[in-house]
Amino acid sequence: MSFNLNDKSFDGSVAIFNNGIAGKVNNVKVAVNKKTAVDPDNAPDYKVVFSDAIGDVNVGFYYPVANLLFDEKRNKDLEGWTIGRILSIAKSVLPKDFVFENKDTAKEVVDYLFNLIRQNSEGKTVNVFVTYGTTQKASKYLGLRYFDFVESSDTTVSRLAKKPADLMERIEADAPATDSASAPTTDW
Repeated sequence: MSFNLNDKSFDGSVAIFNNGIAGKVNNVKVAVNKKTAVDPDNAPDYKVVFSDAIGDVNVGFYYPVANLLFDEKRNKDLEGWTIGRILSIAKSVLPKDFVFENKDTAKEVVDYLFNLIRQNSEGKTVNVFVTYGTTQKASKYLGLRYFDFVESSDTTVSRLAKKPADLMERIEADAPATDSASAPTTDW
C-alpha cells in the first residue's frame, strides 16, 4: 500500500455537497449501489448517491418490511412512502412517457425501480433539494428532503422550493459557558 501525502484527503479539507448550501441543486449526477456480501448486515439494501462537482449526498433504502409495533394501515403507508420516494427518483431519469410494469410484491417493485434507475441514469443529471433537516428534526449534515426532493434536470416548472419546515442553515451547538457561576460543581 502507498500513501500520496500530497492528496487533498490529507490537508484537512472535506468535499461538501453544494458547498454546504441548502436549497435546490441543479444538474446532479445519480448512481445506485446495491448492498453486497461485504457490506455490514445493517447496511441499506440500496444506496442512491447524488454527486455535484464538489461532493455527494446519499440516501439509503431498505426493502419495506412490516413492523410488528404498527398496525396494518401504518405499515402499508410506510411501504407506499418508500416506493413513492424511489419512484420519484426513477421518474427523474426515465422518459416522461415511460410505462411501468406491474409487480406483485414491494420487494419486486424496489428491485425493479432501482434496476431502471441504474440502467437509465448514466450520463443524465437531475435537480435535488437538500436541507439541514426540518424544524422538528434538525441535522448537522446536508440531506435530501423526504418528499419533493428530486426532478429531471429538464423540468420547466420546478416544485423544488423551500417549505416552511425546511432548515436552510446548519444548526451549530451552543458554546460552553465560560463564567464560573454557570460551571457545574462537583464535590469529589
